[in-house]
Amino acid sequence: MSYTVTLAPDQTAFTVNSGEPILAAAKRQNLNLPHSCQNGICGQCKADLISGEVEQGPHAELALSSEEAAKGKILMCCCTAKSDVQLKVPGYNGADAPPVKTLPVRVCSVDIRHDMAIVKLSLPKAPPFVFWAGQYIDLLLKDNHTRSYSIANSPAQTDMLELHIRKREGGLFSGMLFGEEAAVKEKAIMRIRGPLGTFTLQESDKPMVMLATGTGFAPIQSLLQHMIDTGSRRPVHLYWGARKAADLYALPAAEALLAQLPDAKFTPVLSRPDEGWNGARGYIQAHVAADYADLSGYEVYACGSTDMIEGAQKHLENERGLPPEAFFSDAFSPAV
Repeated sequence: MSYTVTLAPDQTAFTVNSGEPILAAAKRQNLNLPHSCQNGICGQCKADLISGEVEQGPHAELALSSEEAAKGKILMCCCTAKSDVQLKVPGYNGADAPPVKTLPVRVCSVDIRHDMAIVKLSLPKAPPFVFWAGQYIDLLLKDNHTRSYSIANSPAQTDMLELHIRKREGGLFSGMLFGEEAAVKEKAIMRIRGPLGTFTLQESDKPMVMLATGTGFAPIQSLLQHMIDTGSRRPVHLYWGARKAADLYALPAAEALLAQLPDAKFTPVLSRPDEGWNGARGYIQAHVAADYADLSGYEVYACGSTDMIEGAQKHLENERGLPPEAFFSDAFSPAV
């Protein structure tokens, strides 16, 4: 059995199968609805149920409170339809969003750094692949497996994509990339689907605080490069957290990007610092709270682990006055 989901206000409609999460159905049909973690933690896929019946699956209380649920809000990533439904989705860009495409790419280079890799993919010359800074792609693997990775380069760079990929023990794609007989190497052909996601810069002149852990720096790099390309003068303070110094795998690149912006600060933070580390220690959300007593006039962009994003959102909204609508996140959930 299938049902129809209609999106207000442009009346875009798509079908969802019985038991299929609404967000998954939208992605399957190349609709780019707001989302990030896809597992009920980040709250980015929140929508208003206008009509119809749904069943809300397990989720974090921070992502969808009981008060919000009582007012008819749902999380599309873990919600299934029980009838035809109509939704109002904040942040849905309709026909203005870059089109989602499936296309072949060629591996240009694989740069292994510590336990992660910077992979560059060559795009077909035509038609052009258009994306917004901060979006991601799905790598389409064998047997219908997919892996999602943020695009790390600027949209102005139209001939290639840069991905930052962490090694995960026992991971399907890690074995293809880091294994002794790696299949993902220079000149290999792969398929991608994208662009996906709605973690993008808002049209605003508010100062920004950016938080990244691990390879959460990838979409931040794209946002920073886009700001440089467009001549943005917005103040920005980047906090990049990791365990050890080697985990800050693109430290010179981060410093170089921020040096090109007129009002930028950078605070790298290590939670398990190496001997001789003279920089910030601990967790990045604690440093943000210490540096900014009032965030009521700011926007926060957070990318990385779900623990960091949950902790940062809760603390900065409750203790530092950050408006809930000014917190934007891209939560990275490990996949094997």
